[in-house]
Amino acid sequence: FLFQCPMESSNLPKKQGKILNLGPHEQRDEMEEKLENGFALVVSRIGNLQEREAHDQLLQVVADQKMYDVVIGGLLYGVLLDPVNASKYYKAMTLLSNGSWFCALCTMNMVLIEMYPRMHAEPRDQIFFFFRESIKVNVPKIDNVLINLIRNANDGGDLKESCKLLTGVVSLMNEHHAWLSGLKPKASLIPVALLTFSRFIYELTMASQYETLCSQMINLCQWWLKERFADCAQLGRDLVLLLMHLSKLPQFTAIWRQLLYAPNKLSSDFNGIEELMARPCPYNLLTHHISVTFMRKMEFILKYLPTAQEKHIEWIRLKHLSGADSGSLRAAWIRSAIYMPCNETTQCSAEARAILLATITAQSTSGVEQQWCKLNLLWDWLCYDPSVGGHIWLEPGYNALRHLLHMQPLLANSLLDFLVRMSAELHPPLRARITTSVANALKAISDFNIGSPSTIIDHHMVQKSVREAFRETFKIPARSAVVPSPTAPVPSGENKQTPSAGDGPSQSGSGESLSKLPKALQPETTSVELSEEMDGSDEKIGALLAAIKEEFRDGIESLSAASSADNEARCELTNRLISSLFDNYELLDSEQVELIAECFLTIFRKQLFSRKPLPDDFIPSLEIFDQIFSDPLYVIFRSFCMLSDEDAVRQPMLSLISEMRERCPSVSYLLLFFIFSGRGDQSETDTSAYRDLCRELGKPLMQQLVADLRVCHMDDYMLFGHLVPITFEKFAADAMGSVELMKLLVSCLDGNQVLNLISGYIHENITLFRKDSFPAMLTASLSWEPMAQVIFWQLVHGESVPIDWAVQAIPRLQYAKHPEAVSNIYIMLSRFDREPNMNLLRALLSRSSVDMFTADCLKILIREPESASRVAELLASLMERAIHAGDLTPQSLVGKQKRPNQRSVCLELLFAHLDQFRQSCLSKESNIAEQFLSRRELQSAFDAARKSDKVSTLRIRFSELFAVMEILCDDGAQNPRTSRRRAGKKPIDLSDDESKTKKKRQKPIVLDSDSD
Repeated sequence: FLFQCPMESSNLPKKQGKILNLGPHEQRDEMEEKLENGFALVVSRIGNLQEREAHDQLLQVVADQKMYDVVIGGLLYGVLLDPVNASKYYKAMTLLSNGSWFCALCTMNMVLIEMYPRMHAEPRDQIFFFFRESIKVNVPKIDNVLINLIRNANDGGDLKESCKLLTGVVSLMNEHHAWLSGLKPKASLIPVALLTFSRFIYELTMASQYETLCSQMINLCQWWLKERFADCAQLGRDLVLLLMHLSKLPQFTAIWRQLLYAPNKLSSDFNGIEELMARPCPYNLLTHHISVTFMRKMEFILKYLPTAQEKHIEWIRLKHLSGADSGSLRAAWIRSAIYMPCNETTQCSAEARAILLATITAQSTSGVEQQWCKLNLLWDWLCYDPSVGGHIWLEPGYNALRHLLHMQPLLANSLLDFLVRMSAELHPPLRARITTSVANALKAISDFNIGSPSTIIDHHMVQKSVREAFRETFKIPARSAVVPSPTAPVPSGENKQTPSAGDGPSQSGSGESLSKLPKALQPETTSVELSEEMDGSDEKIGALLAAIKEEFRDGIESLSAASSADNEARCELTNRLISSLFDNYELLDSEQVELIAECFLTIFRKQLFSRKPLPDDFIPSLEIFDQIFSDPLYVIFRSFCMLSDEDAVRQPMLSLISEMRERCPSVSYLLLFFIFSGRGDQSETDTSAYRDLCRELGKPLMQQLVADLRVCHMDDYMLFGHLVPITFEKFAADAMGSVELMKLLVSCLDGNQVLNLISGYIHENITLFRKDSFPAMLTASLSWEPMAQVIFWQLVHGESVPIDWAVQAIPRLQYAKHPEAVSNIYIMLSRFDREPNMNLLRALLSRSSVDMFTADCLKILIREPESASRVAELLASLMERAIHAGDLTPQSLVGKQKRPNQRSVCLELLFAHLDQFRQSCLSKESNIAEQFLSRRELQSAFDAARKSDKVSTLRIRFSELFAVMEILCDDGAQNPRTSRRRAGKKPIDLSDDESKTKKKRQKPIVLDSDSD
């Protein structure tokens, strides 16, 4: 039977495990199978033998050392699976362990780490039996195993399951108080339990159903803090953070008083709160702040996904940070991520960690939760003591701030303001100490090459008031004024894989170099430093020249030796070098192109990496462009753009610029800037040079364009704002349909730049949307950040996009999940300047009736009498057609839909929406709903429904709706004016074509050539 052919074995039903709750498509767990096989061996040997005989049999089996682990695992499986005989199996395990519990505890650890989240309820309960029995017989190091059980509560899953686990742990500790008191000094169980209990105490304080559990956890925490303070103090500064979270509870008031005013009462050798604040928390304790499953997912992203893609961050949020305790768990995750090492051993990316921290902090919902997350992120800054060390824990906060300045500048400003306020308001008697800590942290960031504080403080997105308050509070001298350079910037080294564009000092952690920051954000450079930089460049050029062909060597050497102050001479030398490249283009093989590109980037290093972004008051003009493009870098671009497609030199030049872009990402967006400014000397609308570069790089046009604009946004915000409108002008056909481009814009634009885009549309220079691509763009926007959706809809309304373009997306909208889109659809309907058509009504009525969306839309559409009449006609036609065709329920529509864009409406859904409309809109002051339902068209349709036998079931279900319609019909009969038909009733057209336009001025709709 064991050696049957594979085909036969594949037809066997999958054997279900008894411990794990697996889905139909999940494979059996290897560890569960191993334990089950061990249990089968144990049962086969002991059977129904008496206890002594059974023990003898098991001793004979474990005489073979290889079988010892198998038998212990089998006995543990019996304990978990068979509550009736659990005592018998545990007793046998005690006998076989003979005082050495290493194998049993390791197996239980693996069960808790690998299997617990998927276990059935009964085996979970039996785990507590194992711990009770182990504590009774005083199993050594059982407290370390209990830590892994507690850790499972920090998973962010079902709160009831977490509270059930904690209830079992608290009961276990209360039952064995003497054992808990007798734990060796500085045992890890107490600080880990304190971390977890304090988090749940905060979450459960207002939940009456968990009042008993909360009270028991508070009592245990109080006892630990008073009687085992040395154990709790292992948490260091995180103990202070923990107590701050519980500060509003009266049970911890006395502990706070002792901590601040009588520290010796807590411990004879304890010197007070400043000692705790100076001491970092050991990493091994903070790892238990979140579950193993949660930790592994975080490690996966940091190790394998250095760019921390949004879908993977969303994966973590939905699984672990969307539960009832997500607020405090998010802050706990931030602390764990900060202390997670990022080095060659863990292969974790510091940049990925920074993006994760920035994103998770930004996802905080309530104001209180976000303030708590801010404090957890910057807590090490507020407590930093240079004499103790710990500068590596400053880096995550610094990098997160740096990313937030690009992702969410408002939140970044809020964090800087938070540091200023906390230094004064956290605890006024410690104001000087906290202020000094932050100042020392900023100094350490610079001293240990983590980064430059000026990168953040002097960033153009930092508000002036925040910057001044920050400098004044932490005694940072203001930077001397720098004469703005009119030249365009180059990015701060996004491409970290090839450091060929410069050889400045690299930074550990963030991966940036100070030389790659914009000039206004760099420390002032002395003449000695400049000369050292030039010496380094000369050495690098000298090394490269040896491999460059003689025809190009003199030109490169002359350009390298030219003074950087003499821009005119450098442009002339660059022109001569380009001419030599043209004359000897047949010598430009791939190796020579790489070497020459490296030389150009090294020679232009100062211009590339020390260039100040465009000023805030930048206004394009010929004079300004003449200044900007007088740089020798643009001589290369001009020479390339002047070449015709047939010129044999064009391809080598294209390869050269492509090679430069591979090493320095800013090259492509600077070429775009040059072309957009009409400096290609061919045509102002010519974009072939950039398109050719995209092809050479092997990237689709829009993919490369989005990547370049993203880099540009991070390097030069003003240049980004200048390029965006021209992008829609020059690449109109591609840009209007690009979801990724629109997502980038709405995530990065500020108010002035949004205004410029809308102004460009008003002046008929650009168009942002088109009919054929708008539904897909709207659908994609539903998953964007709320603020990005707000900007998106601001652009939509600025361009007066009609509701007809959004009709296809309406059925996908969910009232509670997509509030931004739903509210803006309401606004579009309110501004609707044409009579509703059948296509719109079908889209609204084919939705599920689980929310008020359709009822709200109907109420908006019937505000105007003419629109109300048309809606009534369309509804009546839909009802009559559904009755005639027998389309009564959603099931009856299956297979009947003939046109892919036409949604069928069944009578059940139509009645359901009208019933919601009845419940929410009747008996209002305006009486609009009553007037609408009283219209003759609707009354006739309902009369037909009353007479139809096919509708009898629906009539019973919606009896109240039919009763209201009958009452309104009687009222209309008494007052004929309310039901008088409008003269010249329009014929009903059941097609999806738009209705005739009312005599109102409406926007001309711009369609792409291939749209309908």
